[in-house]
Amino acid sequence: MRLLKDIISIVVVAGTVSVVINLFNPHGFVLVSRSSLDQRRIVPISAEEAMIKYDADMAVFIDAREKAEYDYAHIRGAVNIPVSDAAAKQGTDEKFSFLDRSAEVVVYCDGPGCGASESMAKLFLDRGYRRNVYIIQKGFPEWELREYPVERGE
Repeated sequence: MRLLKDIISIVVVAGTVSVVINLFNPHGFVLVSRSSLDQRRIVPISAEEAMIKYDADMAVFIDAREKAEYDYAHIRGAVNIPVSDAAAKQGTDEKFSFLDRSAEVVVYCDGPGCGASESMAKLFLDRGYRRNVYIIQKGFPEWELREYPVERGE
C-alpha cells in the first residue's frame, strides 16, 4: 500500500512540475494551438447545403474572387470581398460589418483548387468572428452547374 502511495505522489509531483515548467518556457508544449481551433471552425459544405442556407436566408454569402469575376457572374445577393483586396487585408469596418450580425457566413471562390475561400475564412476568424465559417467546396462553378440563383453582369 505504501508503494502505491509513493508512486501516486511521484506522478502528481512530476506532473505538476512539468506543467509549471511548460507555463514559463517560451518554447513549451502547446496543448491546443489557435490555428487548429480555427481550422475546425472552417467548415466545407456542398453546394446543396449552401443552397439550404440560401433558401432559408440564414447566411451572408461572400464572393472571395476578383471583382472582374464577380461582375461577370456571382451568387445572387453575394457580397464581393476579393481576398487580394488591400482593404480586405487591412480591414475597413464597413466591409466587415456583417461579421457582427447573427447570420452565418458562407464563402466561395472558383472551386477546390482556389485558396481564396479559406484565406478569407481565416481573415474573418482573425477579425474576431466567433461562429463557423462555411466554404462551398466546389465553389461557384458547382453552384452555377446546379442552376442555383446567379446574377450576371452586363
